[in-house]
Amino acid sequence: MDFGSRSIASKRAARLGVVDEGQAAQYGYHAPPWSTGHPGVRAAVAEHHHDTPAELNKVLYGLASQYGGQRVPTGGCRAEAAARLMKGVPRVDRGLPGRLEQQAAAASAKDPRLAAALRAWASCMERAGYRYASPKAAADDPRWEDASTATEEERAVALADVRCQNETRYLTTLIDVTAEHQRELISRHATELGRLKSFENTRARNVAEALSTEPTALSPSGGGERDSSP
Repeated sequence: MDFGSRSIASKRAARLGVVDEGQAAQYGYHAPPWSTGHPGVRAAVAEHHHDTPAELNKVLYGLASQYGGQRVPTGGCRAEAAARLMKGVPRVDRGLPGRLEQQAAAASAKDPRLAAALRAWASCMERAGYRYASPKAAADDPRWEDASTATEEERAVALADVRCQNETRYLTTLIDVTAEHQRELISRHATELGRLKSFENTRARNVAEALSTEPTALSPSGGGERDSSP
């Protein structure tokens, strides 16, 4: 799995918090080593991202009219690539899925079924000796923030948290209630979401077409060259 896919998967998993007993017992609420939220992973990624050379920026963003004897496209190579990849795509509201996700989460938070599950979870945690209003409140306890690794107490709280989620079916309720509100919003916005699907399909075809052709290279030695590399 590449870093982009791994990052998306990690973020999706993080939305639900810690839900695995083994992870809770070992890492508490800290990001495990396999997560892209782990400091070590973030540092490794940062090391591989360097500032773009000034000469390359001129070509990328159209800050020069010519390079290597060739004309730089208006707006640079990035603008030219964007125009090619967006050719024929419909006008859409690309921020709609994110807003609908937030609306579904907000509606779920007010749903009486989830409120009842939260009360049951809090009672379970209190019986275990911990007072928190929600799993998020437990995970955000300021005592965990300053520690580079999970303390024994943090691991104990996290483990009790997961066990109480299982005992009270909190996680199952959260998923079911959220999915119900999401389906309702999807139904209400079917037309707009359909246009978004068309947008993604058209853009995917443009990407495939671009990848199947050889790009024209801007040669610093003067004059254009065809880049025959795969």
